[in-house]
Amino acid sequence: MHAFPPAEIHAETHAARTAELAAEAAAWHLAREAAPAAPSLRNLLGEALVSAGTRLMQPAHLHARIPHAA
Repeated sequence: MHAFPPAEIHAETHAARTAELAAEAAAWHLAREAAPAAPSLRNLLGEALVSAGTRLMQPAHLHARIPHAA
């Protein structure tokens, strides 16, 4: 048989988790408002990762022949 905690303990645990999630959401919203340049930075990072991934998928002999801007 399963033993469930008393209702008071369950309510306290639920309230603590809810408060934790609310604080996390508030911090996330504050961070988004404070950094309006984040989307452009995210786009630059994404483009760099795609470029690096494309280069890594090319055969090794192509890396030796194609000069890459560093």
